[in-house]
Amino acid sequence: MVRRRLLVEAQADPDRKRDQRLMAASLARRRVEAVLACIDVLLPGVEVRRQRRTAKRILTLCDGQERQRRITPAQAKDIVLRHVQCVRRDCPMLIFSEPLSRELNQFSEEEE
Repeated sequence: MVRRRLLVEAQADPDRKRDQRLMAASLARRRVEAVLACIDVLLPGVEVRRQRRTAKRILTLCDGQERQRRITPAQAKDIVLRHVQCVRRDCPMLIFSEPLSRELNQFSEEEE
């Protein structure tokens, strides 16, 4: 009796996985259709290549992955040095770009 139940459960598991795959495929198809419909409305008369590129960007944004741009230490240094003015030519200013970039990234996360 137990063997039979295990056999039935084992057969049901592939069916469940297949149903999940079909549901995911159906959802993906609906997303693509919705994006293409939006592009037709928002960008009428645009060449197909640009439509595909735009659709790919939109679908990438909708995949649920977190995408945040981070400021690198070199970028933080460039940002600060661009706005620094020293009175003397041999300015002794010292900048730690790695902690600065970390703090800028933390600040931008709080804003959102």
